[in-house]
Amino acid sequence: MKLKDITKNVTTKKVLIYGAVGVGAYLLYRGVKKALGFSTAAVAALQEQSEFKKQGMKQTYVDSQYKLFADSIYSAGFDVLFGTDENAIYEVFKRMNNDLDVNKLIVAFGSRRIEFSTAVTSLGGFLASELDEKERGEINKILKAKSINYKF
Repeated sequence: MKLKDITKNVTTKKVLIYGAVGVGAYLLYRGVKKALGFSTAAVAALQEQSEFKKQGMKQTYVDSQYKLFADSIYSAGFDVLFGTDENAIYEVFKRMNNDLDVNKLIVAFGSRRIEFSTAVTSLGGFLASELDEKERGEINKILKAKSINYKF
């Protein structure tokens, strides 16, 4: 049976069209996800947002402010002369008021390159690469004091 004969069959035609649309939609999804820089953690965080909102949580800042916070954390890891600026990172976490705020920060951070590497990672991975256990413990202490459940 030739391709020309296959496409004459209405059922086969529908299968081919639906298959092509499905593959196209999947490729578009992957492209958008990659273009926006969403890590797996950021995608999971997006899914958690509706749960936090159902619990009555409200974000403290506009979305663009979370992007500025994420940029501030990222920049703090690239201080060439003095190493990571831990205090700048702590200051961002001191401004988080609830789980939704931290969630929005994770989404805003997305996937970013680790210093001196081609690897990309989420906020948690970035903090693990830039801060030691004691320093991450300080972040967790700041969050716990505000009854925020996230830990890094």
